[in-house]
Amino acid sequence: MVANRIFNFSPSEFAFGFENCQKCYYDKKVHGIDVKVPFPSIFSKLDGLQKKYYHTKSSKLISEDLEEGEIVANYNKMIYSEILYDNEKRPFTMSGKIDGYIKHKKSFTVIDFKTTAINEKKIDTYTTQLQSYALMMQKPRKDSLKLDPIEKLGIFCFDPSSISATNGKDCSINMNTKWFEIKRDDQNLINYISRILEVLYSDETPKENPNCGICNFRKRITV
Repeated sequence: MVANRIFNFSPSEFAFGFENCQKCYYDKKVHGIDVKVPFPSIFSKLDGLQKKYYHTKSSKLISEDLEEGEIVANYNKMIYSEILYDNEKRPFTMSGKIDGYIKHKKSFTVIDFKTTAINEKKIDTYTTQLQSYALMMQKPRKDSLKLDPIEKLGIFCFDPSSISATNGKDCSINMNTKWFEIKRDDQNLINYISRILEVLYSDETPKENPNCGICNFRKRITV
């Protein structure tokens, strides 16, 4: 029964899972029906290059507004939360991987590298993801990474802008970069997860999203 389950959430699945189509998200979490959409490998490669370059460097290289600190971008293990509870005292857990964090003198900043168009609207897109990382690492299960206190969160965006120094075999791609700080707000995250659990615990399956490609494909093959 759904009522007796403890759902586990991945921070990266909120923006393009629950927000994209509640019907497909419900099927994935409740029934285990997960239609895998391939993630372009080039983004994983760019992410790896970004982490390799910024690891051990100063936080000032990301933004002068950040307190001085050392960037840590080589933590490749999964992180896990302890059992947490929503506004209705329903238990849940979270697990995932972080891109990195900044180790300041007395606190930490969680960072996530994004190869995407530079736009302040990205803050809204990724708020729950970054807030999730912070809560997971301040309330980890016993064998998981603990960072405390985490005072700041943010996304560091890379937006390709031009190509230079090409010689027929390789070239240099220039990228504009921008740091967007995201407010740490645990209660906002709990409110959001409470809304998700309300859907997952409901006796009614969410309606199909007319803008969802998977829902539209399902309609075609069941006609």
